[in-house]
Amino acid sequence: MAEDGFWSGWRERLIALRNIPPVLGIVWQSGPAVVAAGLIFRLFASLLPMALLWITKLIIDGIVRSASTHQPVQPGFWWLVATEFGLAVLGTLITRIIDYLDSLLADKYTRHVSIRVMKHAAELDILAYEDPVFYDRLDRARVQATDRLGMIQSIGRLVQQDKNKIRV
Repeated sequence: MAEDGFWSGWRERLIALRNIPPVLGIVWQSGPAVVAAGLIFRLFASLLPMALLWITKLIIDGIVRSASTHQPVQPGFWWLVATEFGLAVLGTLITRIIDYLDSLLADKYTRHVSIRVMKHAAELDILAYEDPVFYDRLDRARVQATDRLGMIQSIGRLVQQDKNKIRV
């Protein structure tokens, strides 16, 4: 019996995945420029570790070459160190920009969904509001729609992390 409950829970989760495309469509409608900017910055953030690894490899190769030939490091070596430092700072800035875009998208999404619910509510007959069950459903729809924002931000972070794992 415990296995049946286990599989029914997974079945419900898989069925819930079909709601992701419509939610992403609403997110896009709420702020296409913010979504596009967020995706672009997440792409840069996912490529940055590869650049850092490549620069680190060049730095280590320069140190090994200097140690094996008993020569001082080449002048370009310090440019590599400065570049790695700059990329690390850039990574921090990109992370801050992504956080800002996420909060901006959260505001736009919440406003967009609230306006859609209000427009739908304005089209309803007054008798619908006298039914407490219907009013409760309408209020739950508004609250649940704004609660989906955490899921959307998690999807963005998951995609960014998966790109990092694939490339490394």
